[in-house]
Amino acid sequence: MTEDKAPYALLNGKEYSLYPLEKEGWKPIGDSTGNANAAFVDGGNACIVKAPAAELHRVRTAVAITRGKRLVKVEKQEGFVLATAEIADGRESYTARILPEPGKEASSTLRFGAGEITSQTPLTKAAEATRKTMEIAAALQALKHLKGGFLLLDGTLEALTGKEKECVTNLALAAAGNGVVHGSVAKTCSILASNGDSLIGAADSVSGGEAGYILVAERRHREAVAIARLNRSSQHLFRIEAPTHEHLKKLLPELKAQSNDLAFPGYPYGLIMADRFARVSNNEADITRAKIRATADAGMKKLLKQEKALDAHGILDGM
Repeated sequence: MTEDKAPYALLNGKEYSLYPLEKEGWKPIGDSTGNANAAFVDGGNACIVKAPAAELHRVRTAVAITRGKRLVKVEKQEGFVLATAEIADGRESYTARILPEPGKEASSTLRFGAGEITSQTPLTKAAEATRKTMEIAAALQALKHLKGGFLLLDGTLEALTGKEKECVTNLALAAAGNGVVHGSVAKTCSILASNGDSLIGAADSVSGGEAGYILVAERRHREAVAIARLNRSSQHLFRIEAPTHEHLKKLLPELKAQSNDLAFPGYPYGLIMADRFARVSNNEADITRAKIRATADAGMKKLLKQEKALDAHGILDGM
């Protein structure tokens, strides 16, 4: 009888080098003084108006600047993203405009060509891709607070659109120029392992319940992907990325030092704070929706009228 091969991550793309998920690959995370300067970046959005050919989203980014586990400063930026669909020669494309307020002139416009947005909800995806570029713009601004520190993004370093790739590349160059180690921590991970288990589950099965990490994939000069448990008492493991494995080994001790908050053991304190300040709550979205309806100009009234094509379920659910 032959022994089954160790599973590996089912990551898309031929550029990845994939590593087996086996006990020998689970490594301890080194210690840190816990006094490093760091910036943690997150973003939040909520759909305010949803119509078949357009969506309006409330968007906010937050940067939590920390020294060790002390919150030094929070920088927030907020506005709206209006995502619209356009059809030319039978092909759909999408435009996302960043607005200070509905009806105001766009401060920036992003265009996504046919094929760049592959989703069953393309307008929402265009708004989220735009939010990610806003998060990276906030991260670039945060670098002015850091010299030789650490910069963490919520999510991944994976770039799916041309604009995202440009932003991720610019961030990597700027961080390296400032001597800053940058990376990302994803709250969720839907990737599967080759044995049919979730990637998180497969990594957990070789962890022995210990704090540590396992390198699951590398893509040359772009990212190293690990699954890590940052606190022994935590039941959560996270997908963590950095440009290289060496960067990961520098980053992980700093994250471990921040991951003993009783509110969420195993998740970095700086990202808890960034999430708190970036989040657009359901209550805030409802209030924003009501204000927009009360102050709508002609263009917004037209969009609100188109919303009737999709809102019957919501009306019935509220009865």
